Amino acid sequence: MMLASRMIPKILTVLFFAALCVAPAIAQEDSKQGRGESFATPTFREMALTSLMLESFDTSSNEIVDEYAKLMYCSLYREKFESDFQWNSVRQELGRNLQSKREYFRTHFELGGTIYLGRYSFETQDFPFVKDTALVNVGSLTLLGLDTVDTQKYRICNDQTPTSVFAFTYLFMLQQPLTLDRLKMPMDEAEALLKRMELMNNKDRALYIRFRVRLMGAGQPQGRLIHRTIMTRGDLVSVDLFYDREMTKHFAVVSLK
Repeated sequence: MMLASRMIPKILTVLFFAALCVAPAIAQEDSKQGRGESFATPTFREMALTSLMLESFDTSSNEIVDEYAKLMYCSLYREKFESDFQWNSVRQELGRNLQSKREYFRTHFELGGTIYLGRYSFETQDFPFVKDTALVNVGSLTLLGLDTVDTQKYRICNDQTPTSVFAFTYLFMLQQPLTLDRLKMPMDEAEALLKRMELMNNKDRALYIRFRVRLMGAGQPQGRLIHRTIMTRGDLVSVDLFYDREMTKHFAVVSLK
Protein backbone atom coordinates (compact mmCIF):
# COMPACT_ATOMS: atom_id res chain seq x y z
CA MET A 1 0.00 0.00 0.00
CA MET A 2 1.14 3.58 -0.67
CA LEU A 3 1.45 5.79 2.40
CA ALA A 4 -0.86 8.57 3.58
CA SER A 5 -2.91 10.42 0.96
CA ARG A 6 -0.96 8.79 -1.85
CA MET A 7 -2.32 5.40 -0.88
CA ILE A 8 -3.99 3.67 -3.83
CA PRO A 9 -6.76 1.37 -2.53
CA LYS A 10 -6.11 -2.23 -3.36
CA ILE A 11 -8.69 -4.95 -3.82
CA LEU A 12 -8.38 -7.94 -1.53
CA THR A 13 -9.79 -11.31 -2.47
CA VAL A 14 -12.15 -13.31 -0.29
CA LEU A 15 -13.03 -16.86 -1.32
CA PHE A 16 -16.44 -18.39 -0.68
CA PHE A 17 -16.19 -22.11 -0.14
CA ALA A 18 -18.48 -25.14 -0.35
CA ALA A 19 -24.39 -16.26 5.72
CA LEU A 20 -60.72 6.92 20.68
CA CYS A 21 -58.89 7.91 17.59
CA VAL A 22 -56.33 5.26 17.04
CA ALA A 23 -54.70 6.34 13.77
CA PRO A 24 -53.79 9.89 14.93
CA ALA A 25 -52.35 8.52 18.17
CA ILE A 26 -50.10 6.17 16.21
CA ALA A 27 -49.10 8.90 13.78
CA GLN A 28 -48.08 11.21 16.61
CA GLU A 29 -45.76 8.63 18.16
CA ASP A 30 -44.02 7.54 14.96
CA SER A 31 -44.76 9.08 11.57
CA LYS A 32 -41.88 7.57 9.59
CA GLN A 33 -42.65 5.29 6.69
CA GLY A 34 -40.64 2.90 4.53
CA ARG A 35 -37.47 0.93 5.15
CA GLY A 36 -34.21 2.12 6.63
CA GLU A 37 -31.72 2.49 3.79
CA SER A 38 -28.72 3.68 5.80
CA PHE A 39 -26.36 1.21 7.46
CA ALA A 40 -26.37 1.14 11.25
CA THR A 41 -25.13 -0.98 14.12
CA PRO A 42 -27.89 -3.43 15.13
CA THR A 43 -29.83 -2.71 18.31
CA PHE A 44 -32.26 -4.99 20.09
CA ARG A 45 -35.23 -2.72 19.37
CA GLU A 46 -34.47 -2.45 15.65
CA MET A 47 -33.76 -6.15 15.24
CA ALA A 48 -37.01 -7.04 17.03
CA LEU A 49 -39.02 -4.75 14.75
CA THR A 50 -37.20 -5.95 11.63
CA SER A 51 -37.88 -9.59 12.53
CA LEU A 52 -41.56 -8.71 12.85
CA MET A 53 -41.64 -7.04 9.46
CA LEU A 54 -39.71 -9.90 7.85
CA GLU A 55 -42.41 -12.30 9.07
CA SER A 56 -40.65 -14.19 11.83
CA PHE A 57 -43.93 -14.08 13.77
CA ASP A 58 -47.65 -14.57 13.18
CA THR A 59 -48.71 -10.93 13.00
CA SER A 60 -52.39 -11.88 13.21
CA SER A 61 -51.85 -13.08 16.79
CA ASN A 62 -53.10 -10.77 19.54
CA GLU A 63 -50.05 -11.63 21.64
CA ILE A 64 -47.71 -10.51 18.86
CA VAL A 65 -49.68 -7.32 18.22
CA ASP A 66 -49.58 -6.48 21.93
CA GLU A 67 -45.82 -7.07 22.07
CA TYR A 68 -45.42 -4.91 18.97
CA ALA A 69 -47.41 -2.17 20.72
CA LYS A 70 -45.15 -2.34 23.77
CA LEU A 71 -42.08 -2.20 21.54
CA MET A 72 -43.15 0.71 19.34
CA TYR A 73 -45.98 2.57 21.10
CA CYS A 74 -45.34 2.15 24.79
CA SER A 75 -47.20 5.26 25.94
CA LEU A 76 -50.25 4.29 23.91
CA TYR A 77 -50.10 0.76 25.31
CA ARG A 78 -49.89 1.97 28.90
CA GLU A 79 -52.75 4.42 28.39
CA LYS A 80 -55.23 2.13 26.65
CA PHE A 81 -54.40 -1.49 27.52
CA GLU A 82 -56.39 -1.64 30.77
CA SER A 83 -59.62 -0.84 28.92
CA ASP A 84 -60.92 -3.92 27.08
CA PHE A 85 -62.87 -1.94 24.50
CA GLN A 86 -60.41 0.87 23.94
CA TRP A 87 -57.55 -1.58 23.55
CA ASN A 88 -59.53 -3.73 21.15
CA SER A 89 -59.84 -0.73 18.82
CA VAL A 90 -56.16 0.10 19.19
CA ARG A 91 -55.15 -3.51 18.68
CA GLN A 92 -57.13 -3.77 15.43
CA GLU A 93 -55.51 -0.63 14.04
CA LEU A 94 -52.05 -1.76 15.09
CA GLY A 95 -52.69 -5.18 13.59
CA ARG A 96 -53.55 -3.61 10.23
CA ASN A 97 -50.49 -1.40 10.50
CA LEU A 98 -48.28 -4.39 11.24
CA GLN A 99 -49.66 -6.74 8.59
CA SER A 100 -49.44 -4.11 5.85
CA LYS A 101 -45.83 -3.37 6.93
CA ARG A 102 -46.46 0.37 7.09
CA GLU A 103 -44.01 0.72 9.97
CA TYR A 104 -40.58 2.18 9.36
CA PHE A 105 -37.96 -0.51 9.76
CA ARG A 106 -34.29 -0.93 8.98
CA THR A 107 -32.92 -3.57 6.63
CA HIS A 108 -29.32 -2.32 6.31
CA PHE A 109 -26.92 -3.15 9.11
CA GLU A 110 -23.20 -3.15 9.72
CA LEU A 111 -20.96 -4.93 12.18
CA GLY A 112 -17.29 -4.64 12.87
CA GLY A 113 -14.35 -6.41 14.41
CA THR A 114 -10.59 -6.43 14.70
CA ILE A 115 -8.03 -8.49 12.85
CA TYR A 116 -4.32 -8.79 13.68
CA LEU A 117 -1.55 -9.33 11.17
CA GLY A 118 1.20 -11.83 11.84
CA ARG A 119 4.71 -11.71 10.40
CA TYR A 120 4.90 -11.23 6.64
CA SER A 121 5.50 -14.42 4.65
CA PHE A 122 7.97 -13.77 1.86
CA GLU A 123 7.20 -17.17 0.31
CA THR A 124 3.44 -16.58 -0.11
CA GLN A 125 3.60 -12.75 0.02
CA ASP A 126 0.90 -12.28 2.62
CA PHE A 127 0.22 -11.49 6.24
CA PRO A 128 -1.59 -14.30 8.09
CA PHE A 129 -4.30 -13.25 10.55
CA VAL A 130 -3.30 -14.18 14.11
CA LYS A 131 -4.70 -14.03 17.68
CA ASP A 132 -7.73 -16.08 16.66
CA THR A 133 -8.97 -13.42 14.23
CA ALA A 134 -8.87 -15.55 11.06
CA LEU A 135 -12.25 -16.45 9.54
CA VAL A 136 -12.24 -19.98 8.16
CA ASN A 137 -15.35 -21.55 6.64
CA VAL A 138 -17.61 -19.19 8.58
CA GLY A 139 -21.29 -19.80 7.84
CA SER A 140 -22.85 -16.89 9.71
CA LEU A 141 -22.16 -13.47 11.18
CA THR A 142 -23.56 -12.38 14.54
CA LEU A 143 -25.64 -9.24 14.09
CA LEU A 144 -26.64 -9.14 17.74
CA GLY A 145 -25.57 -11.52 20.49
CA LEU A 146 -27.01 -12.35 23.89
CA ASP A 147 -25.84 -9.98 26.62
CA THR A 148 -26.19 -11.87 29.89
CA VAL A 149 -24.80 -8.94 31.86
CA ASP A 150 -27.27 -6.28 30.74
CA THR A 151 -30.68 -7.95 30.46
CA GLN A 152 -32.41 -4.61 30.95
CA LYS A 153 -32.19 -3.99 27.20
CA TYR A 154 -34.58 -6.90 26.61
CA ARG A 155 -37.31 -5.39 28.78
CA ILE A 156 -39.80 -3.33 26.83
CA CYS A 157 -42.36 -0.79 27.98
CA ASN A 158 -41.28 -0.98 31.64
CA ASP A 159 -41.88 -4.72 31.92
CA GLN A 160 -40.34 -6.29 35.00
CA THR A 161 -38.95 -9.23 33.02
CA PRO A 162 -37.36 -9.59 29.56
CA THR A 163 -39.67 -10.07 26.59
CA SER A 164 -41.06 -13.57 26.18
CA VAL A 165 -41.51 -13.13 22.42
CA PHE A 166 -38.57 -11.47 20.69
CA ALA A 167 -35.23 -13.17 20.16
CA PHE A 168 -32.09 -12.04 21.96
CA THR A 169 -29.65 -13.30 19.29
CA TYR A 170 -29.74 -12.56 15.55
CA LEU A 171 -27.50 -14.28 13.02
CA PHE A 172 -26.90 -13.37 9.39
CA MET A 173 -26.57 -16.58 7.36
CA LEU A 174 -24.04 -16.37 4.54
CA GLN A 175 -25.01 -17.88 1.21
CA GLN A 176 -21.69 -19.71 1.15
CA PRO A 177 -19.09 -20.26 3.89
CA LEU A 178 -16.59 -17.43 4.14
CA THR A 179 -12.82 -17.72 4.55
CA LEU A 180 -10.77 -14.60 5.24
CA ASP A 181 -7.52 -15.60 6.93
CA ARG A 182 -4.71 -13.61 5.32
CA LEU A 183 -3.88 -10.33 3.61
CA LYS A 184 -2.02 -10.76 0.34
CA MET A 185 0.19 -7.94 -0.96
CA PRO A 186 3.52 -7.48 -2.73
CA MET A 187 6.64 -6.99 -0.62
CA ASP A 188 7.03 -3.25 -1.30
CA GLU A 189 3.44 -2.54 -0.29
CA ALA A 190 3.75 -4.79 2.77
CA GLU A 191 6.81 -2.82 3.87
CA ALA A 192 4.95 0.47 3.37
CA LEU A 193 2.03 -0.84 5.44
CA LEU A 194 4.30 -1.79 8.33
CA LYS A 195 5.97 1.63 8.23
CA ARG A 196 2.60 3.35 8.41
CA MET A 197 1.55 1.17 11.33
CA GLU A 198 4.79 2.10 13.07
CA LEU A 199 4.08 5.81 12.56
CA MET A 200 0.60 5.25 14.00
CA ASN A 201 2.13 3.44 17.01
CA ASN A 202 0.12 0.39 15.99
CA LYS A 203 2.38 -2.17 17.64
CA ASP A 204 -0.29 -4.90 17.56
CA ARG A 205 -0.61 -4.64 13.77
CA ALA A 206 -4.36 -4.28 14.15
CA LEU A 207 -6.77 -3.56 11.31
CA TYR A 208 -10.49 -3.05 11.69
CA ILE A 209 -12.99 -4.89 9.54
CA ARG A 210 -16.55 -3.83 8.71
CA PHE A 211 -19.26 -6.02 7.21
CA ARG A 212 -22.35 -4.44 5.69
CA VAL A 213 -25.45 -6.54 5.07
CA ARG A 214 -28.90 -6.06 3.59
CA LEU A 215 -31.63 -8.19 5.17
CA MET A 216 -34.29 -9.68 2.95
CA GLY A 217 -35.83 -12.39 5.11
CA ALA A 218 -35.83 -13.99 8.54
CA GLY A 219 -36.79 -17.36 9.99
CA GLN A 220 -38.88 -18.12 13.04
CA PRO A 221 -37.29 -17.95 16.51
CA GLN A 222 -35.39 -21.04 17.58
CA GLY A 223 -34.63 -22.07 21.14
CA ARG A 224 -36.31 -21.02 24.37
CA LEU A 225 -36.19 -18.13 26.82
CA ILE A 226 -32.95 -16.13 26.65
CA HIS A 227 -31.54 -18.54 24.07
CA ARG A 228 -34.09 -17.57 21.40
CA THR A 229 -32.27 -17.00 18.12
CA ILE A 230 -33.44 -15.77 14.71
CA MET A 231 -31.60 -16.59 11.49
CA THR A 232 -31.72 -13.81 8.92
CA ARG A 233 -30.77 -13.90 5.26
CA GLY A 234 -29.97 -11.40 2.54
CA ASP A 235 -26.95 -9.92 0.80
CA LEU A 236 -23.44 -9.36 2.10
CA VAL A 237 -23.08 -5.92 0.53
CA SER A 238 -19.49 -5.02 1.33
CA VAL A 239 -16.46 -5.80 3.46
CA ASP A 240 -13.96 -3.04 4.22
CA LEU A 241 -10.75 -2.68 6.21
CA PHE A 242 -9.74 0.42 8.17
CA TYR A 243 -6.65 1.63 9.97
CA ASP A 244 -8.57 3.02 12.94
CA ARG A 245 -11.15 1.65 15.36
CA GLU A 246 -13.52 4.52 14.52
CA MET A 247 -13.39 3.40 10.87
CA THR A 248 -12.64 6.83 9.45
CA LYS A 249 -9.30 5.95 7.80
CA HIS A 250 -10.10 3.54 4.99
CA PHE A 251 -7.47 0.97 4.07
CA ALA A 252 -8.94 -1.42 1.49
CA VAL A 253 -12.05 -2.94 -0.01
CA VAL A 254 -12.49 -6.69 0.11
CA SER A 255 -13.62 -8.10 -3.21
CA LEU A 256 -16.35 -10.70 -2.74
CA LYS A 257 -16.07 -13.47 -5.31
